[in-house]
Amino acid sequence: MKKYKTLFGILLILAGITNGCVTEFNAKLPTNEEQILFVDGNIIGDSIATFYVGKSVPLDSSLNTRENMVSDAKITLVGSNGYQSSPASYSGNGMYSLHIGTLDDNTEYGIQIEYAGDTYKSTPAKPLHTPEIDSVSWVQPDSMGTVFFRVSTHDTDTKEAKFYMWDYKEDWEITAYYYTTVFFDPVNNKFYQADPSNYYCWKKNASNSFLIGTTQSLKENSIINKQLYQYDPTDSRFSVLYSVIVNQKALSKDAYDYYLNKITLNENMGGLFTPQPSEVMGNISCITDPSKKVMGYIEIIKNITHKRIFVSATQIKRPVIGSDCITITNDSVNALLIENEMTLTDFYVWGWRPAGSMINMQNYPDVLPEEWSYEYCTDCVAAGGSKNKPDFWPNSDK
Repeated sequence: MKKYKTLFGILLILAGITNGCVTEFNAKLPTNEEQILFVDGNIIGDSIATFYVGKSVPLDSSLNTRENMVSDAKITLVGSNGYQSSPASYSGNGMYSLHIGTLDDNTEYGIQIEYAGDTYKSTPAKPLHTPEIDSVSWVQPDSMGTVFFRVSTHDTDTKEAKFYMWDYKEDWEITAYYYTTVFFDPVNNKFYQADPSNYYCWKKNASNSFLIGTTQSLKENSIINKQLYQYDPTDSRFSVLYSVIVNQKALSKDAYDYYLNKITLNENMGGLFTPQPSEVMGNISCITDPSKKVMGYIEIIKNITHKRIFVSATQIKRPVIGSDCITITNDSVNALLIENEMTLTDFYVWGWRPAGSMINMQNYPDVLPEEWSYEYCTDCVAAGGSKNKPDFWPNSDK
């Protein structure tokens, strides 16, 4: 039986990590002639829901990922009270956006997809209420050791939420290795002095794995210090200021089992674009042709909850971090230029930049740098950062 390669590349959260033993299983894969429709997304009250729709193709197919995205589906939200929303808008690469208003607690909702003459529906369900996050915390058990990030939550009031999913978004500040106040203009072949514009930068990242947990087997309906992810203390995230916001969603038991199976699948079959076993299909079915397979799980969620924390560099115990940011003196640069019949513009094009401050000597008629270094050592943008400072950032760095 030929294995299928899932080219639905927008489904980025297929790399999950769980604890436990790895057991063998026999994935029942579809025949080579059969295509599976993939749907990814959730209904969350008072939000813009995003759905991705695509199809599987065989390993030997010549189709690329974008060619296999579905661009002509009609997606609507339907309710047991007769409600049907306006169709979702398509924005390219298999992505659809649907405005979701406030969900009624006593109404069952699902999505309806009309595509290629068939109608698909998710199993209707009442919206799940997500409790607040008690805390997002971090711990560094060993000096200079790994930094672990954790989440705690509980639902001792309604006792309804026993299954959870988390995702997170990170932002952190970095700096150039050297604080430089002398710059070179290659067009006018002149040095000038100014405050560094690219000394402070920011980076960002988002989780790309299934992060799930349950209180089902616990005496208390509480999750305490569930580990979400970890980093080495030498990571650039901890060089100035780091922030993470954790988002929490309540899950039904069926949804939890679906994602748990996906995690197991990924561990056993090895990656993002692995074949998918036909028994892990989700809660979407083709009502006009039940023989057609659909993969995906649509959860109906009343709300999601969030919590953000900041971690400064002074809080993390870090070893001395080395760098390849060497410097050479301006005199050495001039000698090199003469020897090789080069200009300062040539040197600039090679990727070298003034580093540090100017030479403060009266006999120099112009501004000159004391030293030179690699561009990424003097410019945080060249080092992979961005000047897009988050709106919520607490310090005044620019």
